Amino acid sequence: MSVDDANARLSRRGFLKAGAGATAAAGSAGVAAGQEDGNESDGNETAGGGGGGGGTETVELTGDNVFDPAELYIQPGTTVVFEWTSDGHNILVDDQPDDANWEGHEPIENEGFTYEHTFEVMGEYAYFCKPHASLGMEATITVNESGQNPAASGGGGGPSLPDSALTMGIATMAAMLSTLGLAFFFLKYGGDYETPE
Repeated sequence: MSVDDANARLSRRGFLKAGAGATAAAGSAGVAAGQEDGNESDGNETAGGGGGGGGTETVELTGDNVFDPAELYIQPGTTVVFEWTSDGHNILVDDQPDDANWEGHEPIENEGFTYEHTFEVMGEYAYFCKPHASLGMEATITVNESGQNPAASGGGGGPSLPDSALTMGIATMAAMLSTLGLAFFFLKYGGDYETPE
């Protein structure tokens, strides 16, 4: 065996070790990023956390003639700020709990206008935009103790995996499989590229 053969094997081993190290690092970075991202708010949660309301939420009246979000779950004492991001909308209350006093905002307003209301009474509030009712511009606000959708949070299906963590997991798996594929190729076919005499 010549010195060149030994160096070729050593460099292949070095390559495989470096590839395995990079794969391990990518895997741990993907898990860490998924865990970090799982702790971030998606903007639809009550700003007051578990402390009994008092936070704020935002509902936009958009140019697509929708309320965004169309379904909002909040705790009692949460203030909802309605922001007009396009022209020609209003808020008419269709249904609300018996003890509630929400009047909505009947005048038609344009982009840049804001209106807010603090929801104290638990129950479901249904509302719509009169000029765009025929287009389905309607929404609900549900005030409950948890400020969460009971159907989404009470199922007992275990913790949910954030989309970003799932994406990082798939990318990490692809990187690991690519590294293993290259390792197999180099181990099987080696580095002997000279033609036999």
